[in-house]
Amino acid sequence: MKTQLFAAAAVLAFAVSAPAFAQNIGSVGAAVDYTNVDTSVGDADGTSVVIDGSVAIPTGSWTITASGDVSIADSDVSQRTVASGAAHATTVVGNGLRIGGFTALSRPSNDTLWAVGGEAQKYLGNVTLTGLAAYGQSNDLDADLWTVRAGANYFVSDDFRLDAGLGWSNVDGLVDADIWDINVGGEYKFANTGWSTFAKYTHSEADDLADLKSDAVKVGLRYTFGGSLKARNAAGADLATGSDLFGFLVR
Repeated sequence: MKTQLFAAAAVLAFAVSAPAFAQNIGSVGAAVDYTNVDTSVGDADGTSVVIDGSVAIPTGSWTITASGDVSIADSDVSQRTVASGAAHATTVVGNGLRIGGFTALSRPSNDTLWAVGGEAQKYLGNVTLTGLAAYGQSNDLDADLWTVRAGANYFVSDDFRLDAGLGWSNVDGLVDADIWDINVGGEYKFANTGWSTFAKYTHSEADDLADLKSDAVKVGLRYTFGGSLKARNAAGADLATGSDLFGFLVR
């Protein structure tokens, strides 16, 4: 419980101090995530509350991006608080290509899940293409974790974005499984304010885990400081978080 309270307080402190980062660009947000899980032995559903924040800090030719989130659940699907964080170091080379690496850490209950990886973003006018590959380990599962993910953002305008993505993860340990997921979503920022609303739908499958299928809908509000949604994306403030990497392993 102390760990859960500390993690939630840390993200809330980030949200409160966001104006201090006004010379940079980033966001803080809160959302409700509804998840339905269907397996060969039964099904369950439940909701969780998610608080998150991120900031991109330029340092010469490199950008340091820090992000964190806390998911708090008490339902048939999950009864745990998951705290995740990630730190990225990226640089833009050539014609709109951002490349770099990251490290991430998640704390689902008493487990510790860490990861390192490489990533790239390509900016093509109103479209951003994203890809990453990562390796990690889970202490609780005594497992090696691998993931490859790709995504695309389309900016209808500077403050209206549509998203799509897909990913594959592999768990190799006490549990051996391949996990596939696909997601769609979007975000709309209200004119002359920092506030936006966003939504995301994710479908996941893992045949090796009792034919598991998961559908999740996430809806929330976000405050962006430092620019538009498109500027936030181009600055490297929307890079993957720790909870983005391995699907429902960190839910």
